[in-house]
Amino acid sequence: MIKSKLVTAMALCAAVLFAGSGCTFFQKTVQRDPQADNQQKASDKYEEIVEDAEPYEGYFDLYQKDSDLYLSVPAEKLNERFLMNFELARGIGASGLYGGTMLNIFEGLLVSFEKHEGKIFLVRHPHRYKASKGSPEAKAVDLTFGDSVVETAEIEAFNADSSRMLINVYDWFVGDLSGISTRVEQAVGENGRPGQASFDKDRSHLEKIQSFPENVNIQARLTFRNSGEHAPRTVADGRYIPVSLFYTMVKLPEEPMPPRKADDRTGYFMTVHKDFTDDSETFFQRYVNRWRLECGEESGEDDLCTPRKPITYYIDHTVPEEYREAMMSGVEAWSKAFKEAGFRNAVQARMLPDSVMAEDIRYPTLRWNTSDEPGYGAIGPSVVDPRTGEILDADILFEANMLLGSKEQYRQMVEPRTAIDEIFNVSDEELALMSRGVKTSSFYTEMNTQFDLVQSLLIAENQIKPGDPTPEEFVNQMLKWVTMHEVGHTLGLRHNFRSSVDTPLDRLYDKEWTEERGVFSSVMEYPSVNLSPEGQFRDGYYYNPGVGSYDRWVISYGYTPDDAEAREIARRAALEGHAYGTDEDARGPGAIDPHVNVYDLGSDPLEWGKGRAELLQSMIPDIADIALEDNEAYFEATDLFQSYLYQYARTLTPAVKYIGGQHQYRDHVGDPGGRKPFVPVSREKQQEALDMIITSAFNPDAMALPREIYQQMGANRWSHWGNENTYGGRVDYPLHRTLAGIQQSLLEQLLDPVRLARIRDTEVKFGAESTITIPDLMGQLTDAIWREISSSPGRNIESNRRDLQRVYLDVMTELLTDAPEGTPADARSVARRQLKSVHQLLEDRLRPPAHDFNEYTLAHLEESSARIEAALEAGLQLEN
Repeated sequence: MIKSKLVTAMALCAAVLFAGSGCTFFQKTVQRDPQADNQQKASDKYEEIVEDAEPYEGYFDLYQKDSDLYLSVPAEKLNERFLMNFELARGIGASGLYGGTMLNIFEGLLVSFEKHEGKIFLVRHPHRYKASKGSPEAKAVDLTFGDSVVETAEIEAFNADSSRMLINVYDWFVGDLSGISTRVEQAVGENGRPGQASFDKDRSHLEKIQSFPENVNIQARLTFRNSGEHAPRTVADGRYIPVSLFYTMVKLPEEPMPPRKADDRTGYFMTVHKDFTDDSETFFQRYVNRWRLECGEESGEDDLCTPRKPITYYIDHTVPEEYREAMMSGVEAWSKAFKEAGFRNAVQARMLPDSVMAEDIRYPTLRWNTSDEPGYGAIGPSVVDPRTGEILDADILFEANMLLGSKEQYRQMVEPRTAIDEIFNVSDEELALMSRGVKTSSFYTEMNTQFDLVQSLLIAENQIKPGDPTPEEFVNQMLKWVTMHEVGHTLGLRHNFRSSVDTPLDRLYDKEWTEERGVFSSVMEYPSVNLSPEGQFRDGYYYNPGVGSYDRWVISYGYTPDDAEAREIARRAALEGHAYGTDEDARGPGAIDPHVNVYDLGSDPLEWGKGRAELLQSMIPDIADIALEDNEAYFEATDLFQSYLYQYARTLTPAVKYIGGQHQYRDHVGDPGGRKPFVPVSREKQQEALDMIITSAFNPDAMALPREIYQQMGANRWSHWGNENTYGGRVDYPLHRTLAGIQQSLLEQLLDPVRLARIRDTEVKFGAESTITIPDLMGQLTDAIWREISSSPGRNIESNRRDLQRVYLDVMTELLTDAPEGTPADARSVARRQLKSVHQLLEDRLRPPAHDFNEYTLAHLEESSARIEAALEAGLQLEN
C-alpha cells in the first residue's frame, strides 16, 4: 500500500540531510481508498467526455464527439423496459429497400439495459409469453423463455455520485444492430437466392441525432460491400450498397392502456400473447391494435366527447402540393366513423412542422416516395406497445408510381394471366405479408390498369381528348380512397374484401346511397373502379367518398370506451352493411367464398363481371382511335390491349370460386340474424359461373381481337435501361401465347386438387344435387373445348382453339399421370374417362373416309390422339 505523506516527508528529510543539517522525522501514515480513487478518475473522465462533446439531452442523454457516440445510462433506468424501432430513412428505390418503410412492422423490440461485469448489455425480451406475476406459471415462463443479448459496451465513466454510466454506442448504430444486412443480401441476390454483402464501417457514419423527453432518434448512413456482381440498377456503384437507417428508442407508457379483447367477427390487427395462467384451451390472449383514445371534455348536445388527445396525422412536405388536400380529406373522413364510438373530431390532419423529422415516433406521418421498380403502391404500417396493442406510431407511404397513369398514360407491361394466378397461386409468405397490410406490386399494376380504363373510356365518349391527363376528379377520388385505406390500417384495421357485396348492383351509381353506405361498405376493400357498363359512370362515385357502414361498425367495436358495449357491438356481424372477409379468405387455394374477392364490385360478382367484360369487349374495336392520336407510337395500342386483357381476366376470377364454393360466415351462435358457418353456393349459381367462364374464355369467339386492330399493334422500340421493349421476348405481340395463358390458368384453377376435393365433400355435406359434381365439371369443359369434333363429320379447328385443346390435354394428363398431392382418386378416374371419350371422338373423325381437314387440323387431331393413348397407358402403369 502506498503511503503518500510518508514518502513526501522522507524526501524532504533527505534533502535537509544532504545540506548538512539535522532532521527529525515523524512518521504519520494516511491510507487512501483505491475505490474512491478510481471513482474520482471515472467521474473526471465522465465530465471530460461530456464537456468536450455535442450534447443531446432527453429520454437518454447522448454525447457525440468525432467517431464516438456516448450514451448516459441512469442507474434508475437499468432493467426498465423500453421500445426500439428501426426504419429506413433512405433506401435504394428497389428490391424492398424503400425509404420510410419500417423494418419491424407492428412489433418493435422490447429491450432494456442491464449491468454485468463492468458492461452494459442491451437485452431483448420475449413478449409473447407471460403468466400472472408471482404465480408458479410465471416462474415456469422465466425458466423457459430466455432473453437475448443483442449488444454490449464497456462502462467508460461514471458521474460524481455514480448515478449515471457512460458507454460508447457508436458501433451499435453504425453497425448491423437492426439486421438490415439480411435485406441487403436479398437485394443483391439473383433468382431468389441471397447474395453476399458485408458491413463496411469505413464508409458509414452518423447522420442525425435527436433526444426528446420520451424518445431518442438516431440516424446512420450505412454502407454494405457487395461481394457479387449483381446489384439493383438504382445504386450508384453496385459494389457499395447505401442505406440510411433510423433508430428510435422510446419510453413505453407508464400506465399501460387497458387492452380491448379481439373478436374474430371484426377485422383488426392483433397483439397476441400466450398466457399460461389463462384458463382457455390454447392460452391465447388476443388484443386489437388501437390508439389510446380517452374522453376529455364532457359530452355536448350530440352526446359525443372530445378526446383528450386526438389521433393526428401529419402530411410530410415530400407530398406534392396538388395531392395534399385529397389526402387530408382522406385522413379526416375517419372522424365520421369515430362518432359511432362516441368521439367528435377524433382524427385530424396537419402539415408536418418544418422542425420535425418525419421519422420521429411522436408524429404519425403520410409521406411520398419514389422508386425505380414499383414495390407496393401504398403502405400503412404502425408500431404498437407489445404489452397491450396500443398503437404508438404510424408512417404511411405513397409510391409516386401509383399515379403515373394520370400524368403520361403509363402502362405496366404485365402478363394478363397473372390477374388470375396471383389470386390462387399465392405463397404462405405473401399471404403473411398481406395479412399485415403490406401491399405487393400487383396493387400498383391494378391501379394503373384502372387508370387506363377510365382514361380510355373518357376518350371513347369524347369527354376528353387523346393525350389529355386523367381528370382531377378521378385522381382525387382515387387518392382520397387510398388515403382512407392506409389510415385505416394504422387505426388497426385489416383488409375487408367482402365489403363490396353490401352494395346492391342497382345502387352502385346512386350518389346519395353510396355517400352514406359506400360504393363498398369498407374502405379497407380492394375495389375496381366504379364504371357503369353503359358508360354512364358520372352518375356515381369512382371510389368511396367516405368511410362505409362496415368501417363505422368496426371502429365502434374497437374504440368505444365500454368493454361490455364492445362485446354487444361485435354480435352485430350478421346485420346488413357489416360484411367482412379478409386476406386468407380471398386468396390462395383455400379461398372458398365467391363473395370475398379483390377488385370487384356489387352484391353479385358474377353479374358485375359480365357487365365489365362486355364493356371491355365493346372497347377493343376502338383501341386504335383511343390510343393512336397523331404522331403517337403504335405500341400505345399494344399496351392498351394488354391492359384491357388484364382487366378482362380479372372479371373471370370470382367465377372460378363459385364452382364447389361455399359462403363462409364468422357469426357466433345466437347472433341476431346469424348464419351457419358454411352455406353452399346454389347449383344454379355454380352453373351460371361455369357458363360465364366457358362463354368468356373457352368459346371459339371468346377474347376475339379484330384483325384490323391487331395490325396496328406496334412494337416498343425504346432501347435503354429501365424499359422493357418486348412482350416476353417477342417484339411483336404474342397473341396466341397470351390467350392460351389465360385459358390455362383458368383450367388449372377449375381442376385444382383442393377444389375437386371440396366438391366431393360438398356432395356429402349438402347433397350431390347442391353442387356441380366432378363429372359435371369435367364433362362440360370437355364438350366446350372439343366442340369442333363432337359430331360428324367435324370441322377445321382454328389456331387459338388448337392451343386451348393442347392446354386441356396438358392439364388432364397431369391429373392422370402426375396428380398433385391431395387429388381425389375419383378425379383421376373421371379424367381418364373424359380422355377416353375425347380419344374416341378423335378416332371417329380420323377414320376413313375422314373429313377433308386442312393440314393443321389433321396434324393436330393425330397428335392429340397419340398423346391421349400415351397418357392412358402411363396412367395404367402408375396404378400397377
